[in-house]
Amino acid sequence: MEDYKGSARPLVVLCAVGVALRFLFLCLAGDLEFQSDEANYVYLAVSWNHFGFYSDSYRYLWPPGYPFFLAVCLDGFEMGGLFVAKLLQVLASASIGFTTMLFARRLYGGRTALVAGAIWCGYLPLIGFTHYFWSETLFLALFLPALYQVLVVLQADGGARDGRILLAGLLLAGALFVKEMPLYLAPLLALLLAVFPTGLARIEGLRRASLFLLAIAVPILPWTLRNAEVYGRFVPLGASLGENAHGGLNAPYKNFDLTAYGRHLFLEESPETLARPWFVAADPDGEWARAEHIRNTPDRLAENQRRGLAYAAEHPGWLFRSRIKKLADLVAPASFFVRHQGIGRYEESVLGQLSVRRALVSLAMLSPVILLLLAAGGWFGTRMDRTSRWLLGTVLGYVALTSLLVSMSRFRIPMVPFLIVLAAGFATRGGRAGGRRALFSIAAAWAVLACLWWVDLPETLAVIRYAWGGAS
Repeated sequence: MEDYKGSARPLVVLCAVGVALRFLFLCLAGDLEFQSDEANYVYLAVSWNHFGFYSDSYRYLWPPGYPFFLAVCLDGFEMGGLFVAKLLQVLASASIGFTTMLFARRLYGGRTALVAGAIWCGYLPLIGFTHYFWSETLFLALFLPALYQVLVVLQADGGARDGRILLAGLLLAGALFVKEMPLYLAPLLALLLAVFPTGLARIEGLRRASLFLLAIAVPILPWTLRNAEVYGRFVPLGASLGENAHGGLNAPYKNFDLTAYGRHLFLEESPETLARPWFVAADPDGEWARAEHIRNTPDRLAENQRRGLAYAAEHPGWLFRSRIKKLADLVAPASFFVRHQGIGRYEESVLGQLSVRRALVSLAMLSPVILLLLAAGGWFGTRMDRTSRWLLGTVLGYVALTSLLVSMSRFRIPMVPFLIVLAAGFATRGGRAGGRRALFSIAAAWAVLACLWWVDLPETLAVIRYAWGGAS
């Protein structure tokens, strides 16, 4: 582990540059039409704001954090509250950028932190989410600092241990109120706190782990009890597995980076239909429908989940082939920013002008490719301490596994800050953990990425064509 101490001023300056750039994109993007779940989030917020209750969205039982955030903005600024919400997301992105740089500085040193900050500043797929009504920006603004506090405790380096553990738990609870995705990550993090550092007595490790879990459980318990009162089921914050099972454990292939093209551009051949058949072909008679007859949302989602698992168990060959496709979708150079360009969401703004659009689409498509290649090099070709490797490996592996259900570029977002750290580490420290084994591992990782990109190549070329030419 390199020296992670030093002046924070350069990091603050880079963070301010990144926030300013995101504010510029917010201003240049103009008034964007709602896309997909954006409308559902805003509808839930309006219902909460005007009628005083929070309902489910029928297909999902989302945690209340993001709709509540939008409802507060609407309550304070009426319809102007939607712009205020985006402005607050721009400001919240400072937490993402600063914590990404802190991770890089702790793992590799100050110079790497500056490189990581520069990558974060210009990474378009992240920039786009600050002016969309999706919850990713607020989620990461809480999720990353929680994991950073866990890392500091794992490394047993300075500061009040219990205070950091409590802060990590409370921040992760806040992130869970925005997205329930890390619910099952919490016990894995608690296990790391129980095991590392190895010099601790076992009882002290267990005490740390239980304190962390308690700090998470206390804030989410009231909403869990509320769900039990409303639905008659104990649901921690939210539930979405059932609907995701309908999309990901079912005969028809779905990738929500692609579905909007056919729907909005009225295409006879949408990008989804170009998928290589070997990876997506399934028994068409095996397609299963949602359990629409069940009116209670958690029960309906649970039944959908059961049907999806049953279909997967009945088709093991399809399950294997289609999960390769999900991994390919996860690393494909797609993003919601490119999708917005392709379906004409930016068409009336400066960002949609021909020369600007083509330059931005090129950058947005190249960014994930370069980032993944460098991050693979960073994982296999740089030195980092054992606890850091365990924490990053746990988080990256967990996110990758959750993406095997319904994969798209949005599900890659929680990985991006850590990929930025690894990429910056490879750019500045690559070669210091060299040797033939490291070089072979990097080459193998790049070969795997190349194969996965080949799997998604037909759809990727179609997406580039639509985004390059514009919706018109």
